[in-house]
Amino acid sequence: MTDDLPGFLPVARDLALQAGARLNELLHTELVQTRKKDRSLVTNADHDANEILRSGLRRAFPEHAVISEETGPEGPESEYVWLIDPLDGTRAFARGESGFSVMLGLLKNERPVLGVVYDPLEGHLYEAYREGGCFHTFQGARRRVRVSDRSEWRDMPLITSTGFPEQLKSRLQDRMPTPHVKPVNSVGVKVGYMVRGLADIYVNHHPVHYWDTCGPLVILQEAGGRMTLWDGLPLAYRLSAGLRHPGPTLATNGCRHDDILRVLAIPTS
Repeated sequence: MTDDLPGFLPVARDLALQAGARLNELLHTELVQTRKKDRSLVTNADHDANEILRSGLRRAFPEHAVISEETGPEGPESEYVWLIDPLDGTRAFARGESGFSVMLGLLKNERPVLGVVYDPLEGHLYEAYREGGCFHTFQGARRRVRVSDRSEWRDMPLITSTGFPEQLKSRLQDRMPTPHVKPVNSVGVKVGYMVRGLADIYVNHHPVHYWDTCGPLVILQEAGGRMTLWDGLPLAYRLSAGLRHPGPTLATNGCRHDDILRVLAIPTS
């Protein structure tokens, strides 16, 4: 029930801020960099931020489960499951560039109900819980935010990750003459752009994990936006089916979502 969520949010917010502060401390130090089995980059900063989040959640909510990108599942079987990505955008962090964030999401009975994203380098904090609205805090000022209502292609900025395929980019440019925002890493940072009105479309070109979308999904939906798979199906979080979505995702301000899905469905020649 939503009555639990207002009490959960301050804990998640404080932990995100603590983890982000630790990332900023390590940003200009010599990092210990290794590769995971999937060849993705991981650093000592990922591990330090992860320890702040997972240990903090376990202390605050011993009856909840926690699933982290870095350490996997722990805790009891519970209707509440926290999904955490302590450093989304590790490559940007390792380069000392904008495009990384701390992300926490909460599932209740496998449904996303709460999200916190903190961009420690730029200082933007985004938070939301189901039916509670979306809030953005910057330089001490906290305000409720909503996505834009822009619906003309020429007025709808599009953002992608770095490394976005050129062939797909050309297809989108041909069929959707939108302005393009400079690509950045981190799902959370890009969704932050959307709820602040800096972008209206975010096309992701590869499948991502549940911890990449859970928090940002709640934030975007509470700001009035929409996120689905490329086939239009809603994002599901069936923990027994694994922890990765079956396909890439599309996030928008909702105005031309179905039109963009049709463009994405056109086979690449």
